[in-house]
Amino acid sequence: MPLLPEALRFAENPATSADQLRRACDLLALDSSGTTSEVRARLLAHLKTLDAAEPVVCLNPNVKAADET
Repeated sequence: MPLLPEALRFAENPATSADQLRRACDLLALDSSGTTSEVRARLLAHLKTLDAAEPVVCLNPNVKAADET
């Protein structure tokens, strides 16, 4: 399981697609409706409430950073 910093990188990464963000929200039982910006903001707001030392559900370990594409 990834830790919070990895989950935050996933959610903040501009290369993370709208579908991936929506899937992450679904996995975390969050509302996945709205624009990509709204979904990203909702996901980030939720992630920022979590304990940094605890594992986070695996959102998508295969998303590459924007500068790696």
